[in-house]
Amino acid sequence: MGFTDVSRRALAAAALACVAVLPAAAQAQAGAQPQARPDEPPALPDGLPSPGAAPPPQNAAMSEGDLAMHAVRLNPGEHIVLDGTLANPAWQRAPVFDRFVEKDPEFGAKPLYETRVQILYDESALYVGVTAFDDQPGQIRAPLVRHDAVIRTQDFVVVYMDAIGKRQSAQFFRVGASGSIGDGMHTAADDNEDFSPDFDFDAASARNDHGYTSVFRIPFASLRFSSDARAGWRIMVARRLPRDQFYMWTSVPVPLDAPAFISAMQPLQGITLPDKHSFLTLRPSITAKHASTTEPGVATHAADGFQGSLDAKWRPLPELVVDGTLKPDFSQVELDVPQLSGNTSFALDLAEKRPFFFEASDLLRSPTDAIYTRSFTAPRWGLRSTWRGAALAGTAFAIDDKGGGLTLLPYAYGTGTAVQPGSRSLVARVDADVDDDGKFEVGGIAASRQYEDGRGENGVVGPDVAWQLAGWRLRGQWLHSRTTAQPDQDGSLARGAQTLGDSTVLTAYRQGERLQVDFYAAQISPGFRNDTGFVNQVGVRELDAHQGIVFRQLGPLNEFWFNLFETRTTDRRSGDVVQAYVTPGISLGAASNTSWSLQCRGHSQLRVAAGGPLLAEHYWKSELTTTPATWIPLLDFTVSLGRMADYLADTVRPGGQVNLAVQTRPFGPIELNPSLWAAWLRRDGRLTYRETASQLLGVWHIDARQNLRLIVQRSTYDRKAESNVSADRESGLTTSLTYALRRSMGTVLYVGATRSHSGIGAQNIARGTEAFVKLQVDVDEVRSAFGS
Repeated sequence: MGFTDVSRRALAAAALACVAVLPAAAQAQAGAQPQARPDEPPALPDGLPSPGAAPPPQNAAMSEGDLAMHAVRLNPGEHIVLDGTLANPAWQRAPVFDRFVEKDPEFGAKPLYETRVQILYDESALYVGVTAFDDQPGQIRAPLVRHDAVIRTQDFVVVYMDAIGKRQSAQFFRVGASGSIGDGMHTAADDNEDFSPDFDFDAASARNDHGYTSVFRIPFASLRFSSDARAGWRIMVARRLPRDQFYMWTSVPVPLDAPAFISAMQPLQGITLPDKHSFLTLRPSITAKHASTTEPGVATHAADGFQGSLDAKWRPLPELVVDGTLKPDFSQVELDVPQLSGNTSFALDLAEKRPFFFEASDLLRSPTDAIYTRSFTAPRWGLRSTWRGAALAGTAFAIDDKGGGLTLLPYAYGTGTAVQPGSRSLVARVDADVDDDGKFEVGGIAASRQYEDGRGENGVVGPDVAWQLAGWRLRGQWLHSRTTAQPDQDGSLARGAQTLGDSTVLTAYRQGERLQVDFYAAQISPGFRNDTGFVNQVGVRELDAHQGIVFRQLGPLNEFWFNLFETRTTDRRSGDVVQAYVTPGISLGAASNTSWSLQCRGHSQLRVAAGGPLLAEHYWKSELTTTPATWIPLLDFTVSLGRMADYLADTVRPGGQVNLAVQTRPFGPIELNPSLWAAWLRRDGRLTYRETASQLLGVWHIDARQNLRLIVQRSTYDRKAESNVSADRESGLTTSLTYALRRSMGTVLYVGATRSHSGIGAQNIARGTEAFVKLQVDVDEVRSAFGS
């Protein structure tokens, strides 16, 4: 049996695993949990709720019952108006939870100001009300920001929801004191917070003399829960307060040695699930475009067109969600951040921004980037099924892709590319709990990509495990690949000889109160290739390690770290060192959101090509992040200086790299964010290589739902000729202006124009312009607007 047969059967089994458990799951009904019905407390002025029971001492141990939050059902006819206030009388029936504890900057300290949480629900949604007291309301930082730009430099509250109850992943919902919102997924396996997924929810905030209040409306249709009555819901609420110190307070203590931030989420009790679990969401969109391109020596080409698309989401059961997309418009209405690539041998990845891939983004995360959805360049259609149960979760999708991008061709010393043909792909990921507490998980991945016109295929299959043991977070993965789509002399893929390969990865991580340790070990054979993942180096053995020890509350410093980083990567065929370094460093955190680090690359070696010399780098690297003023909420600066590798010339030269990004608010509704990336190398005292990428992002926030965004992005590359290196010069400029109106997650309007040019010299300039209008609507919202 060939690998193709194996991969197809694995994919089919993974996809049908969900279906196999549906009948049993359909028979299980959610049990009603006991609801807390405290006496109605009197109201404070301005509709603020009265406090609940006094919190215990900060160092007192609290049981699960002490930490539980309780939800109360709205009475028939009661309706919560989302104006940010808690003035509705229904809030007076909701019990108050106010036992918050400080996480940053001093774990376990009593918060400066009180924070209260109350929860209501009806047949369709959960309502979370937060009262954020502040004795200095005039210092609340509440700028309007774009969606998903609610960050630590602003006053905000965030709700983490795990309706499965495993504390392995959580949806999070943020709202700032200004009413700006953001959301995403937090995954415990790598303690990663991903803002890419967007969920249907709404929130509002209202300022008052006591601070501010916020109200979230989170539809049950947006939450992924199980009908198994044993699956208890989990919640955690956190509050950010930026002053001289940037405080974070959480509704449950998150120990310094917790394996993940969401490991300590508390029970949410009192929820009775609605009888109707199913829903169908239809979101058609239409895009009108006018584009023209002019290439040197070629007549101008202009094109006008309309493109309609449809995105659908269907949940027939609480655990099962089916997504479909037809002729999707996956255009990027926001430019990707430019990256320097002129002095590196390895491909760089980009974050996913396309909605079709968001439903199970946390499930796709494995010990490696085995599934990289940006490898699908221009899908014609896609179909996806996702199952989330109390003990089993999985997703499987099919993609018909037009191609047109690049297929990565990795090797030990860099990453080659080939033009990507059209393809059809099947991908599946399954994850199952072995024990009841979710500390030992077994999963697997299978992917098969068949290229059009008989150009061959690539397939990958293999298991992975995750284990939380005595404070350690251990993960491992083995993948096997089979490839018949090989590069030809024209830089394209064509059917060729079969190659096989394997990739084995082991990771270990431990976060203690004083010590942090993590290890990464990988062995990847030369023939391994994963065209549906992100793999930019193969044929190597790699070992990475990091040890850090921290001292907290050290004089004016919140924390002070001593770090040691080590890596050793060798060529499996020759045994030669590809890269090796031992890097000591220090880092610190202080007031004003300040963090600073310094590393010494005094012992750093790398080899650019097989059989080439082992280059010895010697340079210093420093990073600074701070909030220097309220009108400069964030400044990021990174600089590296010393003797650095010149990949093209295969030698070491004096040089440096600088990254600078600044967020500014010169006026209330105006946001200006300039950024600059630059790298250079010198030969005989003169520049032999220079590359820059700069971007100016300007946003006029008309209100919390609409903005006008300007992006000006410029890149330059200049390489001087020398022995075995050809001279090269490039330059590019792109300007984009976009108006965005986000009525909800499902109804959005974009109107914009983009102009770009690239090349050097008047006779070698390529130009392009594009104007577009994109409208997406949610069918249910349209029906509601017309009263049907």
